[in-house]
Amino acid sequence: MLKADLSDDETEIIDYIRYTGVFNELSLRQSLSLASKPPALYKLCKACTKIGAHLAIDFAEMMSWSQSHSDDHIAWHGNLVCSIAYTCDGRKLQPEDGTSLYHTFAVHQELFNGLETT
Repeated sequence: MLKADLSDDETEIIDYIRYTGVFNELSLRQSLSLASKPPALYKLCKACTKIGAHLAIDFAEMMSWSQSHSDDHIAWHGNLVCSIAYTCDGRKLQPEDGTSLYHTFAVHQELFNGLETT
């Protein structure tokens, strides 16, 4: 992440979601007092793109996974650090499923805890 040369907003977003774990656009914007334009999730994606440039193979694999799990078959760069959260019934927490007002995301713990090796 240090090599990615993130802006102050991008660093603040990454730090916030790292310790929050579960978030949505509104909670992210309100907690960090960010303007509504550009959206906080857009800033998150820009940060992920910068980080991904330094993890070329892993980033390509993550974007392939992202595309395969997308309802629209489109990779979302934010999936590098988080992904859509699910209800206990296995439904996505998103407006399209009627389960939440905003897309709700959970942070990948591996990004911050490291990958365990055996």
